[in-house]
Amino acid sequence: MHITTLRAGQVFNSYMTAGTNLHLTAGAISVSETPSWGDAHGFFHETALNEGATYQVQRSGWLLIKASRNTEFLSELPEPVKWLRSSIIIRQLVLVLFAALDRNKG
Repeated sequence: MHITTLRAGQVFNSYMTAGTNLHLTAGAISVSETPSWGDAHGFFHETALNEGATYQVQRSGWLLIKASRNTEFLSELPEPVKWLRSSIIIRQLVLVLFAALDRNKG
């Protein structure tokens, strides 16, 4: 999970994976997803969320979040994406470990 805080009037634009859940723990926001290819330009209509609400991202793409009050929300990735990110981190750690072992050989 990732925690994001916004002040009233701030805008947050981020690429999010389909199935990501946003849990609004404080404040109020409006959420807009980008349309799929071939749809109208810009963002879809805004969905207003108040404290305690949950929103699930319908399709991967850019998400626009506007805070109407001081806000805090949690982003929870769907399970396959969590696994993929974990495997990438493990791979990077293994590469660093092997690089360190190679340096110590010489």
